[in-house]
Amino acid sequence: MKCKLCSREVTNEGFCMLHLKAYKNIYEKFGVWQRACDVSWNQYLVEIQKNSLTGIWAKDVLKYLIEEANKDDSKNKEKF
Repeated sequence: MKCKLCSREVTNEGFCMLHLKAYKNIYEKFGVWQRACDVSWNQYLVEIQKNSLTGIWAKDVLKYLIEEANKDDSKNKEKF
């Protein structure tokens, strides 16, 4: 099975080893950001995506997570 974001083999969560490490880092740091800045998950994703110091693997994951969040929002809006 291939990674959701590249052609490498999947290790866990649908990501290759490199994208999985970036995903875990993004997820783990959210709590720190939330306590410090009182941001939502989506706000957090957008902010770190804009950061010039964010690495390429993390940016790949962020793009994917933001797109997935937008899909979920669209589905929820269709229900109403």
